[in-house]
Amino acid sequence: METELITIRDYCINYAIDPSFINELEESGLLTLTIIDGDKFIHFEQLVEMDRFIHFHYDLEINVAGIEAIVNLLQKVRHMQHEIEILRTHIHVHEGH
Repeated sequence: METELITIRDYCINYAIDPSFINELEESGLLTLTIIDGDKFIHFEQLVEMDRFIHFHYDLEINVAGIEAIVNLLQKVRHMQHEIEILRTHIHVHEGH
């Protein structure tokens, strides 16, 4: 199955985004771009996350370092929620005995 891509240039034109913002996201490790024949591309599966980054940056005026912090905190919250579910399951099993 082939991965669908959109060029950074097309994405920036369609969404009125400054290409330097996308480059900053890539440099920080928040976004993974593919280079083909010298052009940079975003994978379609990253577009939902990209929309969130755009909202943080352009609507909420959060810089890339702030976005990194938010993403890291959200990952920690998801991990903790998973651990809580495991503990609830473990408690439920022991309550039955």
